[in-house]
Amino acid sequence: MMDRWLEFFADKKMIAAVFFTIMIGLGGVLLYLEQKVTSQTLERLSDQLSLALNNQLDKERSSALRYALILSQNSSLSDALEQEDEDKGFEILSEVMESIKLHTDALIRSQIITSDYVIFARSWDNSYAGMPLDFHRPDLLYFQTHRKPRAAIEVGRKLGVKATVPVYHQDNMLGFVEVVSFFESTQEYFDRLGIDLYILMDERFYETAVFMQEDPAIGKEYILANPKYTQADLKLLNGIDFKTLKIARVIFSGGRYLFYEPMTNGEGETIGAFVFSLSPKQISTYAHSDEEDISLLIHLSRNELYDVMLKKSLDKGLFQSVYDKELLYLKDTVAPEDREIYLEEARERLSSYSKEELIGIMLDYKVNKEIKGEIR
Repeated sequence: MMDRWLEFFADKKMIAAVFFTIMIGLGGVLLYLEQKVTSQTLERLSDQLSLALNNQLDKERSSALRYALILSQNSSLSDALEQEDEDKGFEILSEVMESIKLHTDALIRSQIITSDYVIFARSWDNSYAGMPLDFHRPDLLYFQTHRKPRAAIEVGRKLGVKATVPVYHQDNMLGFVEVVSFFESTQEYFDRLGIDLYILMDERFYETAVFMQEDPAIGKEYILANPKYTQADLKLLNGIDFKTLKIARVIFSGGRYLFYEPMTNGEGETIGAFVFSLSPKQISTYAHSDEEDISLLIHLSRNELYDVMLKKSLDKGLFQSVYDKELLYLKDTVAPEDREIYLEEARERLSSYSKEELIGIMLDYKVNKEIKGEIR
């Protein structure tokens, strides 16, 4: 009788041991699968945040360049620059900016720079007229060998998006028209979505960016460019191992998931970083959605989706440069008195295209106009 009870308990222990072993193995498999899914989810989300960021930055660059191109066609402004009449230049610039603000509610910062890199007029603060920029704006050296405008993130006295258009009288360069923005629209976009976006400038530009020397230092690597921040933000940022973040692109630190995106200038040089911060709850919502798509986290409007598609269609080799593409957009906005100047510039730019390329551009433009009407 005793032997039977011993066998019974021995069997129970064996069964329990086997069951326990199976449960441990199953738990290990589930943990591995969960970690694998989480890793894949974070990688996918990182890619999509990068796409959303670059889409917003493209809009900011494109908008700044469009305004700069329009300003560069203002003959009165060019005359004031040629005559070195700073007061007249400031008056014209202010009037144009006020008109834009009145009719579009958009705050545009524009400035005129002479050919020897001196501030000629500045719409938002003309007290710096006559101040040299050469030390602070090495990116302007680009125009010593190029005539085409460009828009890029650049370090000046302050980090920002700068759209620069050279102004010529015949073959003589008079100076530059420039529109500047400081990531306001990009920052506001992610703020509305509840996603923290930190804009970080490389610390090596400390001496150049004199208007940012009072901004918080993040370790020994960056300077925070965000105009608004809290002590919690600084604590989070200063706790980041940026060496690891740059390699991994996403890490968990300070109770947040942090995503890294390099910031580059017009020459493709890395000059800083964009860092996204999301809570575990936001990640969980995304990970457990039926379809892991950025639209569940970032609700792109139909207009924004259309803009992405439009940009892709216009970038498929149809245009030789961004300037040529923007020139097409200006067709219906040029003032009557500047029409002849615009047409002369358009003829000069389009003469380098083949007949087939011009037909492709016009067909694409017409198709896009039709799609725009259907979607909106």
